Amino acid sequence: MATAAPPGREPGRGTAEDVRSRIAARLAAPDGAAHRRLHAGDGWLYLHDPEMPALAHGWKLHLSARPEHLPDLVDLVLPVLLRHRCDAKFAADAAVLGRLNSGLRGAAAVGKAVTVYPAPGGIEALAAELAEVLAGRPGPRVVSDRQLRADAPVYYRYGPFRVTGDDPDLVMTGPAGEAFPGLADGAYRQPPWTADPFAARAARREATTRVGDGRYRITGGITRSPNGHVYRAVELATGRAVVVKQARAFVAEDPSGTDARGRLRHERRVLDALDGVPGVPRAVDYFRHGEDEYLVSTVRGPHDLRRDVLTAGPYPVGTGDAGGRGWWALARGLLAVLDAVHARGVVVCDLKPANVVLDGSGGCSLVDFGVSALAGERPEGATLGYGLPGAGAARPADDYYALGATLHWAATGLDPVVIDPDPAVNRERTLACLAGALPGHAPADTDADAVVTVVAGLLALDAGARTAAAAELRRSGTVRSGLRSTRRAHRPPTVTGKLLDEAVRHTLDRCVRMAHDLVDADPRGGRPRTLLSFYDGAAGLGLELLQHPDRPRARAAATALARWTAAHPALGRLGPGLYDGRAGVELFLAHAARPLGTERPSAWGEPLGDDLPADQISGAAGVGTARLLLARAARADGRPEEAERHLAVAAECARRLTDGRPTGPRETPNPGTAALVEGFAHGRAGPAHFLLALPDESNESNGSDGSNEPDKSDKPVEAARRLVDGLAADVPRLAAAAGAPGATRRYGSWCRGLAGIGTVLVQAAHRLGDPALLTPAAEAAQACRALAPRMGMTGQCCGLAGVGELLVDLAAATGDERHRRAAEEVAGLILARAGGPRGRPLLPGADPTAESHAWATGTPGVLAFLRRLQHGGGPRPGRLFPARPDDFGF
Repeated sequence: MATAAPPGREPGRGTAEDVRSRIAARLAAPDGAAHRRLHAGDGWLYLHDPEMPALAHGWKLHLSARPEHLPDLVDLVLPVLLRHRCDAKFAADAAVLGRLNSGLRGAAAVGKAVTVYPAPGGIEALAAELAEVLAGRPGPRVVSDRQLRADAPVYYRYGPFRVTGDDPDLVMTGPAGEAFPGLADGAYRQPPWTADPFAARAARREATTRVGDGRYRITGGITRSPNGHVYRAVELATGRAVVVKQARAFVAEDPSGTDARGRLRHERRVLDALDGVPGVPRAVDYFRHGEDEYLVSTVRGPHDLRRDVLTAGPYPVGTGDAGGRGWWALARGLLAVLDAVHARGVVVCDLKPANVVLDGSGGCSLVDFGVSALAGERPEGATLGYGLPGAGAARPADDYYALGATLHWAATGLDPVVIDPDPAVNRERTLACLAGALPGHAPADTDADAVVTVVAGLLALDAGARTAAAAELRRSGTVRSGLRSTRRAHRPPTVTGKLLDEAVRHTLDRCVRMAHDLVDADPRGGRPRTLLSFYDGAAGLGLELLQHPDRPRARAAATALARWTAAHPALGRLGPGLYDGRAGVELFLAHAARPLGTERPSAWGEPLGDDLPADQISGAAGVGTARLLLARAARADGRPEEAERHLAVAAECARRLTDGRPTGPRETPNPGTAALVEGFAHGRAGPAHFLLALPDESNESNGSDGSNEPDKSDKPVEAARRLVDGLAADVPRLAAAAGAPGATRRYGSWCRGLAGIGTVLVQAAHRLGDPALLTPAAEAAQACRALAPRMGMTGQCCGLAGVGELLVDLAAATGDERHRRAAEEVAGLILARAGGPRGRPLLPGADPTAESHAWATGTPGVLAFLRRLQHGGGPRPGRLFPARPDDFGF
C-alpha cells in the first residue's frame, strides 16, 4: 500500500505553479474579485487592487510562515484580503520563502511571506481579521516590525508602499518635508509624523537587559545575525563574564527541518564533548525564552580575527612575531587547537576568521560549533570559500583546508576566490592573490615565500597533501624547502598586449550577453535602478558598449538595450541623478541615438527639487555633469536649442553648488568612511569635476565672446579652483591615513577614496594649465597602488578598476611609462581575482560568486578600464575629461 506524503510535503506543493494557481482559482471563484490583477516578477506574485490609491508610503503588514506552510497561508489569507481594499505581494514559491528565511538576504527579509498594503484607514480591521485566521500558526519573527499579537504571525511597520518590484525609497518624506529611512533593518523604526495604529492593543515590550529569568545581564553586543544575536553578559550570581548566543525560531531551516535552534542545540552537545579543551569555550547554561533558544558559554577573548585584521591590518609574516601578533604564531596556535578538537572526535567544519577569537596576548580560540561534526553527525552549513568544495563525510583534513583559507585572510585581509565552478581554479587564484599581497620579492623574503608554501599545502584539494602540510607546520613551524619557486609559481599574471587584447574581446562578449539577458527579462520584475541606471543597470552597460563601435555584436546589443530602456515602464519612477537616476539613462539614450539610429530621449523638463543633494551620484554635481554631456551630444547632432536648454540646467546646478548651501555627504562617519567628504561620489571632488568644465562648455555653445552665457561670472571656476586646491592639500593626509596598517581599503576607491580624487586632480591640471597638480595626483596613485593588492573587489566603485583608471589617466597626462606599468599590474590583480582562463576571465561582482551587469561593481566597469589600458586612454563614460569630442564616441 502506498504511503501518503506528510502534510506540507506533497509533490508539487509550494511550487510557483501551485501558489499561482491557488491565487488565480480564488480570484476566479464566484465570490472572488476578478477585477484584481495578478502578475509575477522578481521572485514575487503581485496582487493589485485597481481601487487602491497611489501611496508613496504608509502602514503595511507582513505575514510570516515557514516555507512548507506557504500554500496554507495563501489559502487562509486570500479570502480576507479580497474583502478589503489593499494591494499585496506573495513569495512566489516555497523556495523563494526559504531563501528569505535563510537570512542570506539580511535579517529584515526573514519571515516576510506576504506583504499587505492596506488602503488608508483600513489597516486595523484587516490586521484583526488576518490575526484571527492565522492564530496559532508558526513563523519566524519579523525583526523590522512589531507583532500585532503574540499568538499570530502578523506584523506591521511604516514603510514604502511600492508593490511593483522596484527599489523601495531609501528616504521617505513626511508632510512637513521630514526625511526618514525607508529600508527595513534589524529593528523597528517609526517616522515622527505618524502614530502607531495599534498602540492601544499592542503587546508591551519592556526594554530589558536581563535574560534567562534574570540570571544574566546583557552588557553589550558582539554580532548581529538573522539567525540570532550574540551578546556579552554578566552572570549575576557569580559576577563572571559570559557570552549569550540566541537562536531564532524557524530561521535558516534546512531540508530536514533543522533551524537555527537545532544548530544551537547541536552546538551545546559539541561543547559538552569538548569540555576542558584549551582554546574552546565551556558551556554554562541553556534556556528558552518564547520560541527562541539561548546558549551561555565562557568568554574566550575581546575580538575575532576578522575584525582584528580589518582594524589592525594583516599579520606580519616574519618569523620574529613581534608584539604577539605574528602570522606564524597564529598558524601554530590554531593548528594546536584543531589538534585538540580532533582528538575528541569533532571536526569543526566552519573554521573561518569570524570564528577565531583572540585574547589580546597572542592566544586564539575557536567558537561557533553549530555545524560541526560530532561522531560523524552534523547539520548542514558552511561558509563559502572556507569549506572544502564538494566534501563528503567530514574528516579532520577538511579543517586543514579551512585553516589555509583563514591564514590567507590573516596575511591579506582577502577572502578566498569563489567565482569559478572549478575548485582548482579558485585555489590557484586565491594563492595568486596571496602571493601578490605579501610584501617583498624573492629571493630575499623567504618568510613570505614560506607563507605561500604553507597555505598552498593546506588548500590542496587532496586530503593527503593537506595532512602532510599540517604535519610539516606542526613539526617545524615553517617550511624550509622550495620557498622561492613556490611563490613565483603563484604570482598574479603579467599582462602582455596579447593577454590584454584577448581579455578585452572576451569581456566585451560577456557584456553583449548581459545586454541581451536584460532585454529578455520580464519588464515588470526587478528594481528600476538595477535595471536601468548608470550605476548598476542598462545605462552603464550600454554606455560602455557604445565605446566599441567596430564590433557589430556590441552595436546590436547596444541598439536593443537602448530601445528596451526607452520603452521600459519603470523609467518614470527614477530620481534625477546621474549614477542612480534619470540623468544617466538620458545620457545613454542620447549617446546611442545618432550612431545607432535609436529613438532620442524625450525632453526631460522636470524641475530640480529643493532637496537635491550636491553629489555626483544623486545630486547637482552629477545632474550638471550629465547636462553638459547631453549638451555636447545635442551640439554634435545639430540641435543647438536643445544644447542651450541643457546648459541652462547645468548653470542652475552650478548656482546651487556655489551659493553657500551645505555640500557635505549625509552619511554618519564610520570605520569605512575613508575619504567620503573629499571623494568623487559624495564629496568635494565630484562638484570640482563638474565646475571645472562648465565655463568651457558654455563658451563653446555661445561663442568665444561669451555672449548669452548662462553664468557670465567666473564663480564656477573660482569655486572649482578652491575645491581643487583643497583636494591637493588633502592628499598627503589621506595618503598617510591610507597607509596605516588597519586603514579601510576604501581609501583606494573611485567613490570615496584617492582614485577618484586623483582623477579630478589630473583633470584640473589639464583644465587649469597647472601641471603642479599632477604631483598630488601621483601621490594619490601611489597610495592606491599600495592598497590594490588587498582590495578584494574588481569593479569601478570600490575596486581595482577604479584604481586602474587613475593610473591610465596619469600615464596619458604625463607620458610616464611607470604609471602604465602600474596599471598593467592592477589588471593582473583583477585577473587573479577572476575565474576562467586568464584571457577569458569570469569576473566577480558585488556577489563574489557571480558576474554582474552593473557598471559600478561588475563586468562593464572592468571592461572600461581594460579598454582604456589597451588604447592608452580614451573616453570614460559619464566623465567630462578628456574633453575632446571624439573621446565620447560621437
